[in-house]
Amino acid sequence: MLAIAAAQPLLTRAEQLLYGRLVRAFPGHIILSHMAISPLVTADFVVCKSDFTPLAVVEIDEAAGPGPAERERDRRDDLNLQAAGVKVIRLIVDDLPHEAALRALVAAHPLHRSTEQLIRRAS
Repeated sequence: MLAIAAAQPLLTRAEQLLYGRLVRAFPGHIILSHMAISPLVTADFVVCKSDFTPLAVVEIDEAAGPGPAERERDRRDDLNLQAAGVKVIRLIVDDLPHEAALRALVAAHPLHRSTEQLIRRAS
């Protein structure tokens, strides 16, 4: 007989917190989580216009930072998304910004920056 595990939350506590903030920060927009943007690129969150056009990808990074292999993968993903005209914003899991800061990051964030420059700390 096949054992079925109990259902687990689809988002971590930090992801749940950020999701709520994104929903409040971008009324009238669609917030998707754990999305495959392409066969090779997945995103923690995608902020879309009401017609599902991606506006920005929001990634949560661990406080310790990624290792060399993960940094290279993130850099490639960021470049691919930016080439498609999608902003990439990387946040530190222990320092997630509130709604106003999220709106400001998406509005003011340039498209072309290195991954290291994309990691933002909220004040």
